[in-house]
Amino acid sequence: MRKKKFIYAALVLVTLGLTACQQDDFTPQGGNDEIRISFTSDAIQTRVNTLGTGDKWENGDQILVFNTSNSMNATFTASVVDESASWTQDKKLFWDGDGNNTLLAVYPAGSEYGSFTLPTDQSDEIKLKSADYMNAYCVSSKSQGAVTFAMKHRMAMLTATYDIKNEFAQGTVLSKAEVYSTSSTATFDYTQEGTMSVDEESQWVSAYIRDGKFTAIVMPGEYKTGDELMRVTVDGATEPLIVKAKEDFTLGEGEHRAFTLSVGKEYIEAESMSVDELKAAISAKLAAGETDIRIKLAEDADATMFSAITAALAADGIEEGSIDLTISGAKTVPEYGFFDYDDYSDNEDKNIAGDKLKSLTLTDVETIEEYAFSACTYLESVNLPQVVTIGECAFNEWKKGTKLTSLNLPNATTIGDWAFAYSSLLTSINLPKVTSIGMLAFGYCDLRTLNLPEVTTIDGEAFLNNYNLESCSAPKATTIDYYPWGNCSRLETLELTAAGGFTLGNNLFANTPTGQINLVLNKDKESQVTQNADGTATWKTTNSNGGKLEYTFKSITTQE
Repeated sequence: MRKKKFIYAALVLVTLGLTACQQDDFTPQGGNDEIRISFTSDAIQTRVNTLGTGDKWENGDQILVFNTSNSMNATFTASVVDESASWTQDKKLFWDGDGNNTLLAVYPAGSEYGSFTLPTDQSDEIKLKSADYMNAYCVSSKSQGAVTFAMKHRMAMLTATYDIKNEFAQGTVLSKAEVYSTSSTATFDYTQEGTMSVDEESQWVSAYIRDGKFTAIVMPGEYKTGDELMRVTVDGATEPLIVKAKEDFTLGEGEHRAFTLSVGKEYIEAESMSVDELKAAISAKLAAGETDIRIKLAEDADATMFSAITAALAADGIEEGSIDLTISGAKTVPEYGFFDYDDYSDNEDKNIAGDKLKSLTLTDVETIEEYAFSACTYLESVNLPQVVTIGECAFNEWKKGTKLTSLNLPNATTIGDWAFAYSSLLTSINLPKVTSIGMLAFGYCDLRTLNLPEVTTIDGEAFLNNYNLESCSAPKATTIDYYPWGNCSRLETLELTAAGGFTLGNNLFANTPTGQINLVLNKDKESQVTQNADGTATWKTTNSNGGKLEYTFKSITTQE
């Protein structure tokens, strides 16, 4: 497990929370004298301010102290009168000789000295307080006097004061609130003055909800703009509402960050809306500065509903590449759904709805028809978990290209002509179920590796001008049209291992140097292969019209 360290300025014991022992006028007498111990806490408001009551210890607080020099330990329990804490202990601790002793203190008392795993359930007051890990460390001797541990908070805290919008029924409450922690376990290296390292196992923490506020303790860490930060569930809802970070920020040890949260419905419920009502609802969210637009449509939503969405997005004042759009319910995105060809071709500066999209999630859509998202110049990511069919030019942007860098289509089977053409930043695709790839579907992209396990049909120029493509595996492809790997000048490995005959176009490798390619064919093609004296190999076959095809490769191997 990788570790990441948070080391803060001035690496002295006091700032790290592993403070040196403080002294008073008491000087112990004798050889094995009792250690006199008391505790303070720093001014950072977490553990002792979970309910907003200040920075004092509370009745019943327990701290475990361990003398590593003689393996003795004792539990200290706070008794608070007039905000002043006194401490009782279950057993005595003694100095080990006259030399230095190493003493450790930890809250909560049941925690370990050198590591702490963040509780994921902090949904009540007791559980919340038990998550606020504190520790202290000192090296001292009986000649230095009594010991005061200055306990330091090693975790951080997030609070959110919330209100529930009137779009919910009166009396609606939060049934659950969760906060994202970037790590789950911390370890402390006492040989390096208590430096804390955290793992990279992120987790969600159930927060304590009370009086219009929820609170959670998290590990110190870094949050980036757009990261999921909180999840809140409204009473009666089955899915949580997601709150994302609006800016980069870092939570250090002992730090507290407060948020104000307005809780509205995650989706615009458009199933019972008219076209005008849907447009107005989207426009209202946009006018309020919201950029995460979530819409629930009817399963059979028609083109007029999508027109309402695009009309709202195309309004003046909506920044290009600013909208995260999620659509659920609908099974089909109709042709030209987010694309106005007349506006696009007439004037690039017109407000094109597609230009406003930064990310796109279609939770239930199975079919994306032709030109549906064409001209989405600023589109950076798509999430299409249920999509089966992608139509012609569905995401094609021939003027500037999109900003897509990767594509995952876990259930798609058919990719139409020109579907993702000109996505010049697209370097990786995952198509585990695709069987058919249309003409120029990924032409003019920047793909590096192609793994096409189920593809049987590759149409003409499918991967044309992918200049950095290095390998392609299509073990089931039997129908391959002209120029699929044209101008793929770095192609080095090609696997076409389907058994039986091929239906081939008249040229597979226009301007692609086959002499650098290692070709793998099915064993039943051995009779078509000639091994040359210079170590190269030649494949002689025919195209779909019976014309002869002959290519010389760096090598040709065959396999079952």
